[in-house]
Amino acid sequence: MIRERKKTLTLKLFVVLLSLAVVSAGYAASTDSARVIPTRKVYIIQDGKIIGEFSNEAPLPEGSLLRCEGKCAVKMDDTYMVVDPGTEFSITPAADSTALYVKTGTVYFAINESSRPIQITTPSGDAATGDLTMTDSELRGYVRVSGNETEIGVIGGGIMMVETASGEMAVTPGNAVTIASIGSESSGAVAAETGGLTRNQKIALGAGAAAVLTAGGIALAAGGGGGGGGSGGGGGSPAAP
Repeated sequence: MIRERKKTLTLKLFVVLLSLAVVSAGYAASTDSARVIPTRKVYIIQDGKIIGEFSNEAPLPEGSLLRCEGKCAVKMDDTYMVVDPGTEFSITPAADSTALYVKTGTVYFAINESSRPIQITTPSGDAATGDLTMTDSELRGYVRVSGNETEIGVIGGGIMMVETASGEMAVTPGNAVTIASIGSESSGAVAAETGGLTRNQKIALGAGAAAVLTAGGIALAAGGGGGGGGSGGGGGSPAAP
């Protein structure tokens, strides 16, 4: 009888340990699957202060507010993002969505039909990407936060549904949804076709990707790499040259 109880206890302990091992392995995999690829330093910010930094490719500090000194990229299983210098942002991948917070600046992204929706949070208001109608292997878009306005646009590759507090809207290449905060309220509306851009306000996303990975790191095909600043590089909307 005592022997039987010992066997049962041993079996239960083994099951518990196995479960913990599976959970730990799953957590490690989810943490390591998202990577940050910097061209210069990436700062980790808390309460307005820099609490850490790194300059080599590293696992994404999920949920932490980051600021890239130069352009940087975030590589996930189903989404690729390129971040302008000075942009303050955080990314938290989850099983059914990717949470993107942009405090200021511009984040470009490349997604496809199998990508998880992007839940976008900004000081101006919230939005989420929806169904895609693809004309290329990947849809290329951006989120730009400047002052009290947030712009969510499509550069190319298809049509993207965007849901805001005002409802769901289809955004075609060269167009954007603008969310403007007035006091404590926010509103969303489809902006006119983007245009009138100078060369250093454009980004080449080439071959359906937001950046080109090379053996030496990351090569960003963009003009004015150092002039973007914290507010996304001045007036005008990003577009493919």
